[in-house]
Amino acid sequence: MRTRVGRFVLLALLLAAGIGAVLSTWSIAKQIAELARSEQDTADRIDHLSTAVAAVNAAQLAYMAPSADRQAERVPSLIELVRIETSSLRPHVRSLDGGRTLQAIADGATALGSIEARAQEHLWLGQDLMAADLIFSDARKATDAMTSGLHGLRVAESAAAASARDTALKSAWTIIGAVAGVWALGLILLVRVPAARALPESLPYSVVPAVVPRAEAAQRFVEPERPDLSVAAELCTVIARLTSADDLPGLLARAASMLDASGIVVWMAAGEELFAASAFGYHPQVIRRLGPINRAAINATAAAWREGTMQVVTGDDGVQGALVAPMLGPERCVGVLAVELPHGREGDPVTKAVTTMLAAQLAAALAGWPAASAAAPVNVPPLDKAAEA
Repeated sequence: MRTRVGRFVLLALLLAAGIGAVLSTWSIAKQIAELARSEQDTADRIDHLSTAVAAVNAAQLAYMAPSADRQAERVPSLIELVRIETSSLRPHVRSLDGGRTLQAIADGATALGSIEARAQEHLWLGQDLMAADLIFSDARKATDAMTSGLHGLRVAESAAAASARDTALKSAWTIIGAVAGVWALGLILLVRVPAARALPESLPYSVVPAVVPRAEAAQRFVEPERPDLSVAAELCTVIARLTSADDLPGLLARAASMLDASGIVVWMAAGEELFAASAFGYHPQVIRRLGPINRAAINATAAAWREGTMQVVTGDDGVQGALVAPMLGPERCVGVLAVELPHGREGDPVTKAVTTMLAAQLAAALAGWPAASAAAPVNVPPLDKAAEA
């Protein structure tokens, strides 16, 4: 995510996802709290209904006791209270089993009312034994069944509330996990990754991808001054007096400083191939890995050798350009001088002229050195074995 607009859009999406997650989890938290309140309210109503059923049973047993103050008229009102409590509990029942159990309790209350009416009738007729049989047998079974049903209703409703609470918690964790994943991906995209420096399609020599220019030279983007011709003339004079391969890297360093080049490679011809004889600005291991360039290769170095003309490799923004000048001897091209330059310098006429001068002076100094073997190795050969006779 490299553009400013894209980063702002991504950040806005991440904030929206975060806000949505907060609102969703807040809503789920409210839902869980409401479930807890509803569960407690249902439990309280079941307790009230259990108390009413127990009161009916106690009242029936009380007015059947000998020598007791019979208040049989209280029992129907208590049974009606059971019916009312059962009806008020119905909207709060969540589970399917709880609904069935509550219906059985309601049917039990209806049956209990019928039993009580018959018992009251026997008492009015003075048939106390028949009334007692109904109270201690049928009525007791009905109240026991209702009490057992209320216990099952409590268990069913507790299980239903726990299931609803678990479902809500799973939803909350799913939302949190999804938003966390989106944020992690968004933060990865928001991290500014430096763009890799592109390499030019047309390379000054065949193994430029393996060549690492000096770090300080890669950071140069300011247009340097043009080469000093007096310094160039002095350097050409020194090259003309070159007698040892050991002195060439130092001369290349002076040439790089004068041209403001990030790297220079001297390629010497041996048979149908060019070999990197000496270089400046590159790691020694990189130079040792440079392979030979065939005369027919399609790159700027081979083209300069074949055609005997300077090749210009144009750089782009942040990518180095290059000048590749043939080192022309009396009868043939003895090698190639490849110079890597900051973007834009490869088109400077003075830089081109000075590079041509250096290539010509190197050709004059190196052309008479002993020829290299036709089977030259891939590794960099010594300079005194790299010049073509």
